[in-house]
Amino acid sequence: MISLFEKEEAVMYTIWGIGHPCVISDILKTNPELNRNTVVKVLKTLTSKGYIKVDSIIKTATRTGRGYIPIIQQEDYEAQKQLMHMIVESPTPQDGILQYCSTLANGKHLDAAFIDEMERLLDNLKSKES
Repeated sequence: MISLFEKEEAVMYTIWGIGHPCVISDILKTNPELNRNTVVKVLKTLTSKGYIKVDSIIKTATRTGRGYIPIIQQEDYEAQKQLMHMIVESPTPQDGILQYCSTLANGKHLDAAFIDEMERLLDNLKSKES
């Protein structure tokens, strides 16, 4: 997941909050602090970063527009953001990585392939030390 800048994050939270395919006017009504030109640019960026996609074409009272939906779920974004914060805010890189791995190990997104790969990496590290 690619990190988001402040305006990108604001638009994403607005889209998540709307909860259905939304057009630019929906985003602006929900979050009037945003500027139309900014929203147009950010939607293109979020699409290229893989956060949203065009789901449909929606007719509004005055025009027809693209209906955007999130690809990345808010919970997944927030979990990754929290994990990255742990690493950045830790006193040493090792502490941050250990805390990250501990949190990840207690999470729900681990599969057997990931665990096997982590074991392989640790075995390689141990063999280099010997």
